[in-house]
Amino acid sequence: MLVWRWHQEEECLKEAMKSKLQSIHSNNTWCYAVLPKGQKVIGLKWVFKVKRNLGGKIVKYKAKLVAKGYARRHGVDYEEVFAPVARIETVSLVLALAVHGKWQVHHMDVKSAFLNDELQEEVYVSQPPGFMNPNQPGKVLKLKKALYGMKQAPRAWNAKLDKELVNLGFYRSGEEHAVYKRGSGESLLLIGVYVDDLIICGPDNSRIAEFEQQMCKTFSMSDLGLLSYYLGMEVRQKPGLITICQRAYAEKIVEQCGMKGCNPVDTPMEQNNKLKPGKPDMARDVTKFRSIVGSLRYLVNSIPDIAYAVAIWLADSWSLLLLSSGLQ
Repeated sequence: MLVWRWHQEEECLKEAMKSKLQSIHSNNTWCYAVLPKGQKVIGLKWVFKVKRNLGGKIVKYKAKLVAKGYARRHGVDYEEVFAPVARIETVSLVLALAVHGKWQVHHMDVKSAFLNDELQEEVYVSQPPGFMNPNQPGKVLKLKKALYGMKQAPRAWNAKLDKELVNLGFYRSGEEHAVYKRGSGESLLLIGVYVDDLIICGPDNSRIAEFEQQMCKTFSMSDLGLLSYYLGMEVRQKPGLITICQRAYAEKIVEQCGMKGCNPVDTPMEQNNKLKPGKPDMARDVTKFRSIVGSLRYLVNSIPDIAYAVAIWLADSWSLLLLSSGLQ
């Protein structure tokens, strides 16, 4: 049984790799070339991901062909890397506006978003592992468009998306550069962007459908229907009501911290509790500490009643970390 499952998973991953390469070829991402003198070739590697639904069932096997961008140098091989994304507070505000106006919130995803980015630099990569072309021995690939893993890919993709949305009549918010608006009144459309995820809402569903068709003509898109899962948050929509939940995310944090069997409490900290310096060894794993802090701070988005405890713990624990590290 285990052998059969492993073989089935291997076949699914192979199909995902072939599908990704087909998408790359159809997008005219690269061409074969002889590596010029003075140029360096960047290696490629495959990265796999299993996409699951809310119930944990496998929905899709995904494969990404990633460039080893860590070999590139800032100011020599690339310049800008920053790309704006919608803050979680902005996402909450958009959802609140949707509830107030009794709108539906739709969700779209851009397939292979970074492969749409047109490169300004001259970049050469090796042929994909496992898919070497026997008719092109010794040759490398000259990139016409970006690949995942390249430092400038997020910035280039954001510039491409911004250009297309402006061409469709949208205006970018001056306060939140990942939010776009078109029209007003009954023709209003609001778009929130988080890399390759778009949330769309407005009073007229026919205009949302029209926008989705326009985007499908420009990019290869996945129409995910009504927003149900976004940035680790489960979203449920009813007329005039939208709820968000991070149950699965919270359970993952509890399991990672080794607290799965602990009893829950209403107030996650004792009153007037103050942390005291412990053994220096307790604060040595800085990476794990930052991971837990970041996870709890993100969990506050749907569980605000732990915000005070998290803030107090963060302030006191950070002081203890500095003391234990000898930085104070």
